[in-house]
Order: sequence, then C-alpha cells, then structure tokens
Amino acid sequence: MRSGKPDFRLFGQVTSKNPDELAALSRTLPPDASSIAGDTLDIDYAGRFLDVEEFLDGAARLMRQGDAGHLDIFDDEAGKLTRVTLAPGGHSSQSHRYDDILEHTKGEGNW
Repeated sequence: MRSGKPDFRLFGQVTSKNPDELAALSRTLPPDASSIAGDTLDIDYAGRFLDVEEFLDGAARLMRQGDAGHLDIFDDEAGKLTRVTLAPGGHSSQSHRYDDILEHTKGEGNW
C-alpha cells in the first residue's frame, strides 16, 4: 500500500438463482470483501494484491444458464483497470491503462 492507500481494488456483482453458489463464490474472497442479498453477491474490496483466479475458476464452474456477473479489478500499482465479464463455463476480460481511459478528456481539465 502506498501512503496507507490500497493498491488493489475489486468491485463486482454476480446474480444467481442458487444461493449456495453465491455462498461458495463468496468464500473464495476475503471475509469482508463480499455480501449476499437475495440472488446477488456484491463484491467490494480494497487492500493489497489479491489473486482472483480461485474466484474466476469458481464462477466459471458454479454459474448456470441465466446467471450473470462482472468483476472490475483496479490495480493502482500498475495503473490498470480490468473488466471481467463472468459467465457459465468461463469469462472474458478487457484491460485499459488509467491514462488511456482519460485520454479522450484531456481538454476537459483532466490534465
């Protein structure tokens, strides 16, 4: 952590009709990083680097047809945002550097 600020953040959500699946996914994250309300697992984590492979593998394995989700990974150390789209059987991801995200707003006071 730099200056007491977290260098790694996760935000996301998974919806499933099976609460047992949501509970199993929740257990792959630190205890205070997620909460379950009804058919939704909300993810909110800030801290040191966290390997999310177990979570991603679990989501691919446990999610069923009709389930949906995403995970946004902010790696402040690398200055990179990755959006992972979760689906039954696998996931896809797309990454962008923070500077690239704001590039189109340069003339609007972001630099």
